[in-house]
Amino acid sequence: MSTSGTASTAPAQPDCIVDARDVCKSFGPLTVLREVSLQVRRGEVVLVLGPSGSGKSTFLRTLNMLEPIDSGTVSVCGEPLGTRADGRRAAEKQLAVQRRRTGMVFQQFHLFPNMTALDNVAAGPVHVRGQAKAESRDEARELLALVGLADKTDHYPGQLSGGQQQRVAIARALAMRPEIMLFDEPTSALDPEMVNEVLEVLVKLREEGMTMVIVSHEMGFARAAADRVVFMDEGVIVEEAAPSEFFANPRSERARAFLAKIL
Repeated sequence: MSTSGTASTAPAQPDCIVDARDVCKSFGPLTVLREVSLQVRRGEVVLVLGPSGSGKSTFLRTLNMLEPIDSGTVSVCGEPLGTRADGRRAAEKQLAVQRRRTGMVFQQFHLFPNMTALDNVAAGPVHVRGQAKAESRDEARELLALVGLADKTDHYPGQLSGGQQQRVAIARALAMRPEIMLFDEPTSALDPEMVNEVLEVLVKLREEGMTMVIVSHEMGFARAAADRVVFMDEGVIVEEAAPSEFFANPRSERARAFLAKIL
């Protein structure tokens, strides 16, 4: 389902949510992504692994054009991101509309400190989608219950633990009704005892059929809940496989060396 370093011409599958083709990205003289291609099917959970500096977080950010690409294409639900129907570059306002199909959760929580958990979750649908405030707040309560925070609706971020803040951030992203969720190291800023709180939410989302691409080094989650592991190094996808195959028998020397250091 993915290639790197070569042209990708096969048509996307009918159930394809994300279709990234030959994505290249550089920061000045530093080439970060080298013709990376990846397709993600509806309901699939893809875990992206790789050493620091391998390009995995940058690639994740290109999937909703938070990081503009130098060349290649990224489509979500069949619609190319960052371009208009005539092929010209999309204005920021149009790109913002295109991004609504993706929800993103970062390492840091980025919650509004002066707003309660409920208001943090409800704000996006009201201000971005124009949803009625009462309806948005009702849905926010349901989403906070989904992530195990039904009793924290009136708490401010400063009154919540790191794991609880991250779960509010997940609920906030879900409130926009995305087709796919992107997670960039969602547990890396958490104390070890809080990590499982977030991983349990990701497992629950998988059970509900949410399509997810997750950059993480959580090996237990990868084995338990990922459909596919994608291993990146030096800006390319080196290999990908089912978790059981990847961890038991990685094909590349780079993957074997990486696993030997972290397992």
